Amino acid sequence: MGFINPTIPACRRAGIVGLLGNVKFFIMDISTTTQKSWTILSLIDWSTNHLIEKGFDDARLNVELLLCSVLKCSRIDLYLKFDKILSSKELADFKSLFQRRLTHEPLQYILGETSFMGLRLNVDKRVFIPRPETEVLVERAIRLSRICTDSSNNIRTILDIGTGSGNVAISIAHLLKDVHIDSIDISSDALAVAKLNIPKHSLENRIKLFQHDFLGDKTGFNSRAYDLIISNPPYIPKEEFEKLQPEIKEYEPSIANTDSADGMTFYQAIAQKGKDLLRTNGWVIVEIAYNQSDVVRKIFQSNGYIDIQLFQDYSGNDRVVQTRWKV
Repeated sequence: MGFINPTIPACRRAGIVGLLGNVKFFIMDISTTTQKSWTILSLIDWSTNHLIEKGFDDARLNVELLLCSVLKCSRIDLYLKFDKILSSKELADFKSLFQRRLTHEPLQYILGETSFMGLRLNVDKRVFIPRPETEVLVERAIRLSRICTDSSNNIRTILDIGTGSGNVAISIAHLLKDVHIDSIDISSDALAVAKLNIPKHSLENRIKLFQHDFLGDKTGFNSRAYDLIISNPPYIPKEEFEKLQPEIKEYEPSIANTDSADGMTFYQAIAQKGKDLLRTNGWVIVEIAYNQSDVVRKIFQSNGYIDIQLFQDYSGNDRVVQTRWKV
């Protein structure tokens, strides 16, 4: 879960800049537009300018990716074929996607997929959209596994709490070939999306999905003495959630973003229930908001956890808390 950029991460690049057309494309009937009206480049330029005027970030990148989806091509192909004239159907298809973006529907939902840790994942309105900063959570798990190599301390069994699209579990299992992960989520809709993503990466034998309310009791999934509990829980306080941009507040599942309280509910539950779910010297790695490190650290300290460490995201914000349970 995260606050940063609900669309695709910012990308700086020098593009080919064409002249802006002044044809009112999106208020005219597509059927009246001749095939010579719009080339790839003129459409990119007009649409980018329109998004900028409406206050959208990464406007050109948004337009390019929508057009790539329509034309089934790469971004570089758009500029190799910049003078290609679009057909009426291509224009209509692009207009449909573009209008969805104008309502602030997240780009990833429109495209039906996103990238996380270099892996392609299906996403739609049933799941939270994986953020780049959550990659730090996965990186810590990978590093910890490679450090803890002796037989009494290695990481082989993992509990993933609030799996959503399955991005964290899939990334870890993809990179660590000898781990087995139990992934839980309260949402049957989210689990349905994860169930689509796991076979895409041939991980059916190492990731098991369970529908479970972690804030309830600990029955209902294959509980055992885990080596690691990992989670990107709903941590946005209710008051802050109401102020977020429409891409998050109006489209993403609210239960994946906020606990409808102070943002600390899941950390309290993980700290308390982790004592029964972890083996001795078992680890916990959780994602946090940029301003929650002190409070989350105290929650784990008060519950008897040791070796508490903080790790920053790529913007230098505290993003991950790592700690260890020792009886």
